[in-house]
Amino acid sequence: MRIGLVIEYEGTDFLGSQLQSRGRTVQGELERALEALFQTATRARMASRTDTGVHARGQVAAFDFETRLSMTTIRDALNHYLPGDIGVRHAARVADSFDPRRHAIRREYVYTINDSQVPSPIDRRFEAHVRGPLDVEAMAGAARGLEGTHDFAAFCGGALPVDASTVRRMDQATVCRDDRHVRITFLANAYLNQQVRRMAGALMQVGAAMMSPERFAAFVSKPVRGDARVVAQPHGLCLTRIEYRGGTPSGLPALNEA
Repeated sequence: MRIGLVIEYEGTDFLGSQLQSRGRTVQGELERALEALFQTATRARMASRTDTGVHARGQVAAFDFETRLSMTTIRDALNHYLPGDIGVRHAARVADSFDPRRHAIRREYVYTINDSQVPSPIDRRFEAHVRGPLDVEAMAGAARGLEGTHDFAAFCGGALPVDASTVRRMDQATVCRDDRHVRITFLANAYLNQQVRRMAGALMQVGAAMMSPERFAAFVSKPVRGDARVVAQPHGLCLTRIEYRGGTPSGLPALNEA
């Protein structure tokens, strides 16, 4: 049977979500917990690749194992074996054909900025700090130009193969203020390597009057690969949710959905 998991983690001490040849990763810790629970090596598939230091509240994973354990027992047992910076929020039986990466229809990321004069020692791992204030109205106007289907090559990092498509669909790109915080939200079908952090970095430049809205718009209208060179710090970024057809309140698709 295939079992889906919704995972939350603090990315500070991870070299990203995917297995690496060296270093601690979310997938590596999850697979160690699965092996401790089931007493056999079990491969977990991850829905989205998050960079070193990036957090998640709604990462999705899936694994195959025949068991009579309830989903609640699996969730609680995995949380027993997992370190404190990872937690399984939900576990549910999913269709045997379910692929957490290929079947995702939209992924939401939120980038959080503290633009007050004083950084927060308590929140420093979860927000980027700039001495503002940032011009949220200018940032929001620039972000709207990202919505729709575009060639996002300008926001692409170097890890993407040169022959890979750089066209993606951005369903929503918004910027709003919450007291001392500025939050940038992106909702898209998929993202390029470093795309979210480069979009956030460019929008922060617009908000700080270091880049004109026209220059930002040119990243989309006249894309040059890697042209948006400012990569926002990873600790301000969080993968908040992943959507699937037939999604349930847990965030996982219903059992009869592929």
